[in-house]
Amino acid sequence: MELRHLRYFVAVAEALSFSRAATRLRLAQPSLSTQIRDLEEELGLQLLERNRNHVALTDAGTVFLREARAVLTRADKAVARAKEAAAGTTGELRVGSMGPLTISFLPACLTRLHAALPKARISVQETGPSDQLAQIAAGRVHIGFIPEIFAKLSAAKKLVVRNILRSPLIVLVSEHHPLARRGTVRLRELEDETFLHILMYGSDAQRVWTREICRSIGFLPQFGSAASNAENLVTMVAAGAGVALIPKIAERTGTPGCAALLVTDKSLHYDLCAVYDENFPSALRDTFLGIVEEEAKKVESQVAVR
Repeated sequence: MELRHLRYFVAVAEALSFSRAATRLRLAQPSLSTQIRDLEEELGLQLLERNRNHVALTDAGTVFLREARAVLTRADKAVARAKEAAAGTTGELRVGSMGPLTISFLPACLTRLHAALPKARISVQETGPSDQLAQIAAGRVHIGFIPEIFAKLSAAKKLVVRNILRSPLIVLVSEHHPLARRGTVRLRELEDETFLHILMYGSDAQRVWTREICRSIGFLPQFGSAASNAENLVTMVAAGAGVALIPKIAERTGTPGCAALLVTDKSLHYDLCAVYDENFPSALRDTFLGIVEEEAKKVESQVAVR
């Protein structure tokens, strides 16, 4: 039994005439009669009483009409919602994020998306780069945001990587640090410092990219204890436990006991990427990505060194 059989039956039952139903359906009357007879044979029930001049519903036909209408209504709703999802006006968007790195633009993006597409369901999952990549490759997350330094891991999973934001780097030092009043620093000047990092979402991502950035200019940093969150990191820096290298986009306003030094090495910066799997097409994701690129460019302009 197919949906078309239900539509044919409903048309005949509502018109109580094969000829009028055939006209409405744009079918030949003999073909319509055959379809209804096939339906009755498949069900093992007589749904209609008919002769040359009369068509009427049987008791079974009356019940079947009510249920057939309900099925067709649900099917029509399913088709409509599927078309909305295909057009990107509804559906579900699951986003992977690393809070401190996306806080400068992600809330504005989500607000814009909700205003434009109020029927869309949006969820944000805070997790580290490796887990984001695994979730995206498995189709459980539609789009994620990771440091560019992890892009090579994306290639192994055949994911699309798009750079969306470039940020200068800053170093947080204690306000009592000898360099605290300078405002700027070359990273090599901190070669003998102890670097602190956040162990975030069970990931050592900040430690990894700090090491790679320092390695790129010729030294391997010494690491101290890991902070459990951004607030803890600032507290440890203020206490003189070490310094912390962070992208300017993650800088918090008001960090008592700390000074932020702009890294002036022209070759050093922080690139944040959007990652997704083009094998899982999503018009909603594409709409969101367009918004992200616009908002991220605004932030990039705000933090750029002039």
